[in-house]
Amino acid sequence: MPASRDQNYWGLRLQLGQRNERAGPEDLFAVAGGVDYQLRGGSIFGLTGGYQRRQNCQSTTNCGHALFGARGRFNVFTGGPTVASIIGDESATTTIGTEIGFGYAPRTSPGVNACTIDLGVPFSVAMLQKIRVVTFLTPGVVWNVDCSSEQTPGARSFLLGFGFGLQQLGVRGLDVNFGAQRIFRGATGLQFGLSVSWVRLP
Repeated sequence: MPASRDQNYWGLRLQLGQRNERAGPEDLFAVAGGVDYQLRGGSIFGLTGGYQRRQNCQSTTNCGHALFGARGRFNVFTGGPTVASIIGDESATTTIGTEIGFGYAPRTSPGVNACTIDLGVPFSVAMLQKIRVVTFLTPGVVWNVDCSSEQTPGARSFLLGFGFGLQQLGVRGLDVNFGAQRIFRGATGLQFGLSVSWVRLP
């Protein structure tokens, strides 16, 4: 949460992700970094780059790949405490937004590149003062887009993300977020994530 809506902010992110599937050899671990730009406490635009690796990989040629992403998030509505009024926090805020993201991962397997487009509707409640606690829920949909030299079928999947964040954690501008995401498609497992971000405040 920015200190003022009169300023624009740069943010830096360090992200770690773990994907656990029912088939152990397909478990994935990812590390990424990103930069975000927030306009006057509202819309956020971000770029991400990282690397994802298969765990327990026996192959010598294709155990991991780079990944890249771009994302925009736009606040549609920001209001009062809503559900946070249960604990008597009148300073709490509720935000409903929309976001769109693009992803690209080259050579996820021989001759195959992965491309995605996703749309989400994030809902969050920020409460308390000394350390700001933010809970969030993000339903969405993602499309696989054919961007390979080989013919690969496209697919649409629904997803649900949820978690919580701790803002202004000991250092002004330092936030830590914990989250999980479920993609409702076949044998896909639950994804967990940890994000550490620092925003340069004036």
